[in-house]
Amino acid sequence: MMKLQVRIAVIVPAGPRDDVLDTLASVVHYTEPSRIIIIVDDTSILKNSVRRIRELWADIVVIPAPPRAPGTQGGLWVKLAAGYRWLLERYEPRIVLRLDADALLIGHGLESRAEQAFASNPTVGLLGSYRTGPDGGVRDSSWAAHQLRAETGIRGLLRPRCRSNLRHCLKLARGNGYIDGESALGGAYIHSYEAAERIYRHGWFSQPWFASSKLGEDHIMALLTTAAGYRIGDFGGPIDPLALKWQGLPAHPADLLNAGKLVTHSVRSWQDLTERQIRDIFAKERTQELNLIILTLRTIRDEPVVQVPGGPGS
Repeated sequence: MMKLQVRIAVIVPAGPRDDVLDTLASVVHYTEPSRIIIIVDDTSILKNSVRRIRELWADIVVIPAPPRAPGTQGGLWVKLAAGYRWLLERYEPRIVLRLDADALLIGHGLESRAEQAFASNPTVGLLGSYRTGPDGGVRDSSWAAHQLRAETGIRGLLRPRCRSNLRHCLKLARGNGYIDGESALGGAYIHSYEAAERIYRHGWFSQPWFASSKLGEDHIMALLTTAAGYRIGDFGGPIDPLALKWQGLPAHPADLLNAGKLVTHSVRSWQDLTERQIRDIFAKERTQELNLIILTLRTIRDEPVVQVPGGPGS
């Protein structure tokens, strides 16, 4: 089957607490029309809104989350893997953005920045908040390293299928320079098509037994990416496009906008601001930009014709 080519694919897992429609509005506003957006629905609510979503944005697909998988850790990875499989069986995007429902796009140009980063170093297959955080601090991977070694060690014998597959991928990843526990923070990260496609071809997006893992989905995804022969690249430092923290925003919304950041996580809180207030600030920015575009177009349309001296009719 011929795959459809798009510039960007966005995969969003959605749970019952998520204001996924606002997140989708940010994706549609700040990405180019050459796109496909996949919602992995774990809400039991969105399935009743599929028609409305499609009416708002024709390039959005809602697929059901796999049953009997928890909503976090390995279970969340299983849900994301379903989104990746659906995508890669039908589309060939240049880049794949995995986006939490409590993350937002807040600026234009993510496609170009990611494409340039991958082109400058083809050995990199995953971009995100990797070794450096948004404040320039070093991210700590010690918990994930401890958990990974536990699940691939004697304790992992309680879940033999998960253990054997993790051990296989860990051996490959270490051979490619993987450091135990390292990952790109799960709030938002970007795969190159080549890296995602290689993981798919290995069959690693079809491993339901990872649902029993207590690793974060981002830890599993980083392990598989490195096992597939690709490295992780920093894309979430102080001068990078992503501004991500595990909990809450890394800075006030106005500071993130002024700094030219393109994606941020998590909008759940910032000091005394609530999620609703944070989302409203970013939504107002999108509305103001749209109003400016409309005003500019109207000005161009209504502008009187000025005769240039020496031109026709003079």
